[in-house]
Formats: sequence, C-alpha cells, structure tokens
Amino acid sequence: MKHSSQVCSVSYIGGRKLEVTFTDGVTRELEFHVDWNGYLEPLNEDDFLAKVSVDPVAHTLSWPDGIDLDPDVLHGDYVPATGAYFSVAKEFRLQTS
Repeated sequence: MKHSSQVCSVSYIGGRKLEVTFTDGVTRELEFHVDWNGYLEPLNEDDFLAKVSVDPVAHTLSWPDGIDLDPDVLHGDYVPATGAYFSVAKEFRLQTS
C-alpha cells in the first residue's frame, strides 16, 4: 500500500513559483498557472499565492479562506482531476546515506 505524500515545508519564491518539500525528501519548484476558477480563483493573484502555508493537520499547501490542494497531486503521484494548474519547474530529492 502506497503511503500518502505529505508537505513539510513551503517557500514563496516570487511571481508564480513555490518551492515545496515533502517528507520523503522530494522538493519541487512549482509554477502556478493563472487559469484557476471558482473558489480557487484567488490563486490567480500573486499576492494571494504568497500567503501560502503548510496546513498542520492535512500536511498540504493551504491559503486563507480554506483553500488547500491535494498533496498527492502536488507530489506528482496523481494527475489533477480538474486539469493542470501548475507545472514542475524543478525537482530534486534529498540524498540520504
């Protein structure tokens, strides 16, 4: 059985980019598109995107007004059901010895 991905840290890089680190050592630089709609529409604004934090219970990215994203999709384990709203600009894995 596959263990679900969990976000352990996030940094707003600037513009439309976030650096997201997962508990398994994977770090992804995600570039968010500007085609969010519905209750996710605030994510089209850079100022709102910058308000990102890690939800301490769900271990995923979250924003004010209860917006959060599926950590398994952010990690790359699953394709988003509603379309691709971000691209992976960079990805690397922390080397463990």
